[in-house]
Amino acid sequence: MQLSVKYHRDGDVHTIETGGAALGNIVIDNTNIPADQRGGTAKQLLASAAIFCYASALNAAMETRALKYQSLDVTAEMTVDANEKGQSRVQKIVITANVGIDEEDLDLFERVARVMKGGCLVTGSLHDGIEMEYKLNAVCEDD
Repeated sequence: MQLSVKYHRDGDVHTIETGGAALGNIVIDNTNIPADQRGGTAKQLLASAAIFCYASALNAAMETRALKYQSLDVTAEMTVDANEKGQSRVQKIVITANVGIDEEDLDLFERVARVMKGGCLVTGSLHDGIEMEYKLNAVCEDD
C-alpha cells in the first residue's frame, strides 16, 4: 500500500492535501503569526499523528475484546534535543492513555494493554526505524 500526501505553499499559507475523506486538507496559515511564534508545527503534527494512531488502535483493541469504556484521553509528550551532529531531532515520544473502565473489566483491560505494548502503525514505525529516500529536483518555470 502506498499513500501520497501533497504540500503547497502560497505566501504564508501552507496547505497539506491529505486525500482523505475524513481529514481533508490541513491548512497552516501563518499570515498574522509573528515569526518567533511559527516554530513547532511539524512537531505538533507528528505528535498528533502518533496519538491519533495510538488512540485508534487502542479503540479497536478494546472493541475487539468487548471492553466497554466511558472515556479515552490520550496525550503525547515529545522530547527534542540535538544529535551528535548538532541537529535537532525528536529523541522521545511518551504517549499516555487514560481509559475510564469499570473495575470489573480490569482483566480485559490488562489483555488490551499487552496488545498495545507494540504501539500502532505510526508509533511502531517510528521505534522500528523508517527507511527514507530523498529526491530533490529543480523545476525551472518559463516566464
